[in-house]
Amino acid sequence: MRSRLARTAGFLALVFAGGTIGYRLIERADWWDSFYMTVITLTTVGYREVFPLSRLGEVFTVVLLFAGLGLILLVAMEIGRTVLEGELREVFGQVRRSRMIESISGHEIVCGFGRMGQAVVEELRRAHRNVVVVESNAEKVQRLKAADVPVVAGDATTEAALRSAGIERARGLVACLNDDAHNVYTVLTARSLNPELFIVARAGEEGAEARIMRAGANRVVSPYRHGGMRLAHVLMKPTVVDFLDVSLGRAGELGLELQQLVLPETAPLVGKTLAEAELRRRWKVGVVAVQRGDTIFPNPEVDFAFSGGDVLVILGTRSALDGFETVCRAAATAEV
Repeated sequence: MRSRLARTAGFLALVFAGGTIGYRLIERADWWDSFYMTVITLTTVGYREVFPLSRLGEVFTVVLLFAGLGLILLVAMEIGRTVLEGELREVFGQVRRSRMIESISGHEIVCGFGRMGQAVVEELRRAHRNVVVVESNAEKVQRLKAADVPVVAGDATTEAALRSAGIERARGLVACLNDDAHNVYTVLTARSLNPELFIVARAGEEGAEARIMRAGANRVVSPYRHGGMRLAHVLMKPTVVDFLDVSLGRAGELGLELQQLVLPETAPLVGKTLAEAELRRRWKVGVVAVQRGDTIFPNPEVDFAFSGGDVLVILGTRSALDGFETVCRAAATAEV
């Protein structure tokens, strides 16, 4: 479409140039008068002739008028079509994105698409999670649309923007705006709209973590503190850090992943001990830790008995983890 418009505009420019040169050669007019005569002829404004025309000049004017007028109309039509198609494409694209957001549930909402927000979105999409971004910067919104990422253009601290992102149906929210005050407002608004939402927020300034937790966040992450801790850990125990990177899926091609799974009340593992479940032999997964309420049991003993609602931290390949999750979510009558 753009190439067609450019080609038509190029032909029109050639007509203007040809008209200017033609009047210059036929009527011996100066260059500006020749150009001006070409302009008023092609645009049919009806001004008087800039200079007297000979019979050959009149014939040239008629030819120029018929040739140029058609091209001008064609250019106007192409411009109108380009504008209309672009607007329609934007309207239909917005409708499609709105319907996409309305149709998903259990998704994650990322508020803010700065460097941290971009990293969060990339990691969630790599894990095949549904993500909706709330962003107010027009340039970033266009980048997200071009990447086919569902996005709501608006202020993440407002109810309207969060409702448009489907917060009532969302599973989690990440607030990673540029300043702590906006993150506090976002957490407060999100918590009021969905009391069950799992909220993770970014804290920049010292002391902001407590304020954001009081606002309703489940977890607060300080990039500077965590970044410093990681640097120290890489220095002191690089192999441990490499293993965690692999198990968290950043190098998924190497095989192992760490995953968490909430054990349903109806899961066939409920009431069985770790030894009785034989998870490593049957499903090639290992239980690294179990969280029960606020208590975490790292490296549980073989006589540790599972209960409904336990959060298991398990290690295994992607296929093994998927198979184990299917079993855990099976009905109580399913065979283990």
